This record gives sequence, structure tokens and C-alpha cells, in this order.
Amino acid sequence: MDLGEHAHVDRGLSARAYRTMVTRAPDVCMTLQLGSGTILDCNDAVRTTLGYAPAEVVGRSILAFALQDGSDATRDSWQLLATHADLPASNMQVKRKDGGAVDVCLSARGVRDDTGRIAFGLAVLRTRGTDRRVGAEAQAHDMARLKGLLYAISVAEERERRRIAAGLHDELGQLLAIAKLKLGRLGATDDAADRAQLTTDLGVLIDQASRAARASTFELSSPVLQQFGLDAAIESLGERMQRMAGLAFRFDTDGVPCTLPDDVPVVLLRVVRELLFNVQKHADAGAVSVKVRRADAACTIVVEDDGVGFDPCGVSTFTPAGGYGLFSAQAQIESVGGRFAIGPRPGGGTRATLVVPLPAPS
Repeated sequence: MDLGEHAHVDRGLSARAYRTMVTRAPDVCMTLQLGSGTILDCNDAVRTTLGYAPAEVVGRSILAFALQDGSDATRDSWQLLATHADLPASNMQVKRKDGGAVDVCLSARGVRDDTGRIAFGLAVLRTRGTDRRVGAEAQAHDMARLKGLLYAISVAEERERRRIAAGLHDELGQLLAIAKLKLGRLGATDDAADRAQLTTDLGVLIDQASRAARASTFELSSPVLQQFGLDAAIESLGERMQRMAGLAFRFDTDGVPCTLPDDVPVVLLRVVRELLFNVQKHADAGAVSVKVRRADAACTIVVEDDGVGFDPCGVSTFTPAGGYGLFSAQAQIESVGGRFAIGPRPGGGTRATLVVPLPAPS
């Protein structure tokens, strides 16, 4: 069993988004079976913290990493972790593969499915040198950040699902309904002229339905991204917005070839789409540009518009109260190890910057 099997996590978050965030977390993240404390999955950070490969810890009990000479309170904490996966942030030592011990801040919480039932536990081991906060402060910090990321991504996904569903209903559904009516008339008439006209009408409707289906397919998963890469997908997205909204679009890239992990271009394209949608809906802009640069071991994307500008006081903290779109954008970029910033553009308008690290060359 792995994280991909948990279909619903905190407010409908998809397993893929959950896996992306946990996989790239800098701290050791383990999913636990409640009652036994069996480790169901573990991210790659366990290599540097405990010296194990993820496959070496999966299937073992979390209790196997407790030091035998711990205090009664520590042993009680480990047992609580194994059976309930609900442990306040606590300082303790855990065993490494080489037999040594490492100081960590260990916390855990139960993760609920869409029915409200706790489906599994999530334990987070943070090395003490990384963050020396303990107790309630550390627990609040870790859990607030985790829940914030989970919630922001789930909100973005739900909004995308509703928008695509509305498009399918309003456009593709109506085209098919009209085509069905004309097909019925075609079968009921013997007039040659009527049959010819209805056949022509049906051909036009099928062409329109095909274009609507392709547009919905692009919204779900960009075929341009899969076949031609991130630059081509962003340019195609901008040109499509230009045709539909009448906004002047300019795309500029250095064209430097690079290989990003499979999930990163998907996240980048999704966030760029969200930013362009915001420009179209809120900025009252006449033009928007996207610039892509790959230098200094990072891929940087800058989205700028010449609209009414940006009030940093309104959403500077990127909380849900400040707008789900920007909060979601920040959460998604951070989930792949990147940074997100937005603010006023010199000369007027808004500038958003996305930065994600490039993998080290082989």
C-alpha cells in the first residue's frame, strides 16, 4: 500500500496532489496504519535522517525506531503514536540504520477521508537542528502549514472540476442535444433538400462538438505540455486566451533545454493558467506577458500585466481569506519546492514570479 491508495485526504484532496506534497517535503513523512503503527509509506527524506531507503522502512512498525532506554514518558509517546497517530510535537531520539541516534521533533496526526473517518496517520520527523521549536508552538506551525497546503490545493482542484463540468454541460452537452434533434428529423423526412441541409447541419455540429471536447481535454491535461514541453504549453495557453478574451499576449523564453520532474511542469502550467485567468477577470488589462528563464539552477517564470495594479495589503499573507486563487498558487509552487511572489509592477500593473529549482545535472 502507498499514498496513492488514499483516495481522499482532508476536504477532498486528490491522492496525486497529496503524494506530490509529501514526497517533496524536507522532513521525514511516514503514513501509518492505525492500531499497529505499521509504516505504509515513507518519503525519501528518511535516507538523510535515518540512513534507510524508503523501501527498507515500509512494512515495519514505527516502534522499531524507538530507543530501548527511553523514559517511561517517551515509551508512552511511541505507543500513542503507533496506536492513535495523534502525538503532540515532542523532542526525542530515534534509531538510525547505523545504530546511532538522532535528535528529532516528532509529531503526528490522523488524516480523515471524505466520510470523516480517520483513514491513516501521518507522522513527521524533523531533525532538531532544522527547527528547535518544541511543544505547542512546533505542533501548531507544522499542522497549520500542512493543513493550509492541503486545503489550498483541494480548493483549486474543486474549482477546476466545476469550471470544466460547466463547460461540458453548457457547450458540448447543448451541441449534442441539438445534433440528436436534427438526427431525428433526418430520419423522419423524405425530402431530398431537407435531408441535404440536415446532413450539412449535423456535420457542422459534430465539428463544433469535437472542438469543445478537445478544449475540455486541454483543460484536464494539456497534450501540448506532454508532447512539446512547458514553453509550448504556456505559449499555447496564452494564445488561446488572446483569441477568447481579446487580451494582447506576449511570450518570451530563453529556450534553454532542461528536464524537470514530471509533476513540476504540470504545477507550473496550472499556476500560470490561474494567473492569466486572474488577469482576464480582475486586472482590467490590455496586455499580459509571460517570461521564462532558466539560470542559476532555477526555472523562473514571470507573469506581468498592465492592468489596475495589485494591493499587497489585501492578500500579502496568502491566507484563504485573502483569496483562494493566490493562496492556492503559493501552496502548489511550494509543494514542488519552489517560491511564489506577487506584487505591483513598476510602471503599473501586477507582476507574479514563480521560481522552482532545477535538478542537478547528472
